[in-house]
Amino acid sequence: MTHIRSVGIVGGGVSGLAAAVLLARKGVAVTVYEAGPKLGGSCGTTEIDGYVFSDGAVYVALPEIIDIAFDRLGLDRRAVLPLRPITAVQTTRLPDGTTVTFNRGLDVRIAPAGRASDGASARQELEAVLAKWRPVLALLTDEILVRPFSLPRLLWKGWRHLPKLRGTVAAELDRMIGDPALRAALAAVTLYTGLPPERMPVVQIVGLVAMLADRFFLPEGGMGRIPAVLAEALGRHGGEVHLDARVSRILVEHGRVAGLEVEGHGRRAFDAVISSTSAMTTVTRLLDPAHVSAGHCRKVATAPLSHRALSLQLGLSGIIDAPSHFMSRVPFMDELQRMLRPSDGPPEWLAYTVPTVTMPELAPPGGSIVELYPAIDQNLSADGWTDERANAVADATIETLARLHHLTIAVRRVRSPRHFQDRMNLYAGAIYGLSPAADARAQFPHRTSVPGLCQAGQTTYPGYGIGTALMSGIFAAEAIG
Repeated sequence: MTHIRSVGIVGGGVSGLAAAVLLARKGVAVTVYEAGPKLGGSCGTTEIDGYVFSDGAVYVALPEIIDIAFDRLGLDRRAVLPLRPITAVQTTRLPDGTTVTFNRGLDVRIAPAGRASDGASARQELEAVLAKWRPVLALLTDEILVRPFSLPRLLWKGWRHLPKLRGTVAAELDRMIGDPALRAALAAVTLYTGLPPERMPVVQIVGLVAMLADRFFLPEGGMGRIPAVLAEALGRHGGEVHLDARVSRILVEHGRVAGLEVEGHGRRAFDAVISSTSAMTTVTRLLDPAHVSAGHCRKVATAPLSHRALSLQLGLSGIIDAPSHFMSRVPFMDELQRMLRPSDGPPEWLAYTVPTVTMPELAPPGGSIVELYPAIDQNLSADGWTDERANAVADATIETLARLHHLTIAVRRVRSPRHFQDRMNLYAGAIYGLSPAADARAQFPHRTSVPGLCQAGQTTYPGYGIGTALMSGIFAAEAIG
């Protein structure tokens, strides 16, 4: 890296910040351009009247990956970013009145009492799930997700587990879980992917296994503490940050990156550039088509995008009667696809997060926060979402929630796919970029076809969590040279 003295970074989310910190520690002059008014991207938080709302990610899974990333960045994660375990994990209510509750330590409770399946038998089945899938989770966290992705390496390290990776989450839960209520509660955990369990590749069960293995946490102070810690480290190493600075063009001269054109800043020369916005945005909006390879064009044209989302967040002036961090009212597993279908009125089914169960200080004293992502029409483009349409969905969702809990709403925050597209720069409003069902071939490489330009962010790496975003930024920084 001796010939790389300056690097411009597009985007100030955790991926871009991780890349910036690593480069700045090596003595490179780093400048981060963030299009929005603050750092953090989908890992940020917004405070409104004392309520601290998540801007995207709502919890940390698999903190061991974050520990490895922070170690690579010269940071002691335990000292600078304490994590609080989510102990009251999930409560799920089923149509027949059954309630399934998960707490840490495989403490599962099924009510009412007197059912054919009880907590003891459920625990035995969950232990069997962990025994089968924990080695796969360990392979991912210890070997695969902490190195630049390599299919040969995955096959070399994981060939023993390949037979497990055939089929769907629904088929696996059918094989391993006898109680329909427990099956539905477990399958509901994986609906964050935007896919029903019968269409969800079985490898996505590792997200469920992470919950059963007690790997869900909240950073002290909320999710926004993660980018804040990275920004503090970047400042100590002399990195430069510009907010409200949208990059309009990645400049290429004589076949190599020459710098960036930034609104309000003009043309800035750099020896190299890292784009941590989505690879689709990099290719279609930031690069001149003459500099984009045919292979990248094909990838963009066929990129399997994730679902779009509408976020509804409520600040309540009272303590909500929710026993768990994650709450849901769901149908049985063979009908869970109904949770992903939009409703003409108040939805019958609902999944929501109550972060103040774990961290009451995210709200003013005596208050609560509820965060929901109700089902919406996936055929409607992000541009088709008006404030009126978004608020109508929010009103209907609140009507259902009010049937389950007493609500005294002090603050209401609604963000549509248009917001995620235009304000948070998520390509086409797709919440994860690429679909969780996409295989490794859909990912974009860290090294692009343009010398001096590297790509970071979730579209360059399997995984949809904070740890993998951090690692992606690190890999992109290491790819420069």
